[in-house]
Amino acid sequence: MSETNPAEKNITPTSRVPGQPAADRDSGNANAVIASPPNAVEKNPNPALPEEVHKSVPPKFPWAVLPIVLLLLFVFVLFITRSRHKENQENVTAKAKGIEETQNLSNYSTFVSRNRALREGKYPEQILTDESFAGQAPLAVRANGPLISAAIDPQLAALADAFRIRVQVTKGSQLLVRGAMVTRITKGDFRGFKVTAQETVKNGIVVADELSLSTPNNGLIKTVNQVLQMVQKTDFPLIITEIQSAGLEFFQLAAPPDKNSIRIQIRPVRSWGKPIPGELLISEKSVGGISLGMPVVRMKSQLIASSTVLKRKVLVNDIYYDVYKVLDQGNDPLFYVYEKENKVWGISIISDVFKTDKGIGIGSTLDLMRINYPFIKLAYSEKKTPFVQMEGIAGIFIIQGDGEKKVISILIGDSPEFE
Repeated sequence: MSETNPAEKNITPTSRVPGQPAADRDSGNANAVIASPPNAVEKNPNPALPEEVHKSVPPKFPWAVLPIVLLLLFVFVLFITRSRHKENQENVTAKAKGIEETQNLSNYSTFVSRNRALREGKYPEQILTDESFAGQAPLAVRANGPLISAAIDPQLAALADAFRIRVQVTKGSQLLVRGAMVTRITKGDFRGFKVTAQETVKNGIVVADELSLSTPNNGLIKTVNQVLQMVQKTDFPLIITEIQSAGLEFFQLAAPPDKNSIRIQIRPVRSWGKPIPGELLISEKSVGGISLGMPVVRMKSQLIASSTVLKRKVLVNDIYYDVYKVLDQGNDPLFYVYEKENKVWGISIISDVFKTDKGIGIGSTLDLMRINYPFIKLAYSEKKTPFVQMEGIAGIFIIQGDGEKKVISILIGDSPEFE
């Protein structure tokens, strides 16, 4: 009988795959278990446990779950792709909209003018002409016969009446009321032509009318009840020459509906009198040398020698705008300058020293504007404020008055304060 080694009785059984060496459970154990020979039959060291427990079974892959995983992955990728595409489309749309808004608002003057025109569409614009200031006379001659001819006499009488109307507009008239009788006395001159006239009206009907017109060369034209009665030291060609020398033109308008009278129009073709100094001139897009679009730095350097420039901010529709108040050496306000993008955006004139080359400024009447500018446009703001636009002036003349309307403010360019 062979002798049993006591040390082998305490060896813990190890489970291993047949044909593989057993793992050394304790690397410090000198008595390592040596693998059985390949052809040896391995016995179960613990017969109480089944043999399968000691074998390593490889896990089975869940192939049935794979299609579901792939489907979920595809849905996820599709969702992400569509979300990004939608986001890109929204960004492109927003960017395009931003570009469009920038283009529409890049020129705020154009934007304001466009919207102002839409608002003003509620109130019809009127094109005013100077036709109502034409002189008129009947197609008649004095009882003793014409002084010059049956055709020329009525023209001279209508011409004298046209000068009377211009003196009434520029100088005014004096009214004397005695009961139902109203007498209008007109005295003054218009571009060297002196007028003295007296018209008596009773119950709205002219009962007496006498007019004397002295020419710059001391000629005399006199009418009674608008019929030519006297011509001295002048004739028709000479009068035309004097009219042209005064910067006027003289022409006949279409006959009135009754065809029993004649109308003669006088129209300024150039400025008259002493020219307006450049520092006080309203011309196209400038006021006294300050032009729209001029850098504000240049404007201040140009005004610093003769004026005081005060900067302030105005709040209009929750937006602050830089505004410069310009005063003369006596601290009298002249005009305001509105700034945008460091440039002159608008000029609001409040002093009557500034005038156009035809003498229109603060205090000028609507009739005076009409006889100097034959075609003007009368329009209204959203708040029904009337204003006039004239050819050659890039601005508006705000007028006010219940009877005789006068200019109270002039705006060249744009202003956030005018609606």
